[in-house]
Amino acid sequence: MDESSLFGNSKSYWDMLNGFANWFAAAGSFAAASVALYIANRAAKPSARVSVGHRIVLGPGSSKPYPEFAVFRIVNTGDRPIRVIQLGWKVGLFRKRSAVQMYEAIQSSPLPVELTHGQEASWFVPLSAREEPWLEYFAKGMLTPSYRTALWTLRAQVFTSVGFVFESRPEEGLLKRLRDACIKVTKNGS
Repeated sequence: MDESSLFGNSKSYWDMLNGFANWFAAAGSFAAASVALYIANRAAKPSARVSVGHRIVLGPGSSKPYPEFAVFRIVNTGDRPIRVIQLGWKVGLFRKRSAVQMYEAIQSSPLPVELTHGQEASWFVPLSAREEPWLEYFAKGMLTPSYRTALWTLRAQVFTSVGFVFESRPEEGLLKRLRDACIKVTKNGS
């Protein structure tokens, strides 16, 4: 007896093709589950944009010399809220050093601070509010004697309560001022 055919192919041929359909369905299910887990894992991590730079504050009736600050700024760019608890610095390639940064509380956001999506916080570090200007103090304590490497590896850090640390390279204006302070400190030290 003849086997029935569809489009000129026998029943056994169509049974063989149906066997591959199960394999393709399994591979598609695995790929869909992998993509879903990847997206869920990526969304679970907090996301933020950090910057630190030199700023001059101008106000009504202000006169020269205008107050200058190093300003830390963070913006929550993720869907999860983040709680910022501390500011700091990291420097070095092999012998890494870290420092906690103090700030002027009156003009700055309070710490700790909770930020939801799109919210931001800023902290102002006065550059000349002490006997020894902050730039020179920081250059002496963190950047010298090999200040070129230190400035190349310098990162501002913003710490969260769940252990995530957001880092940023300082803006060029602040790096230039730090470089000038390092040169000044090095010349005065010799």
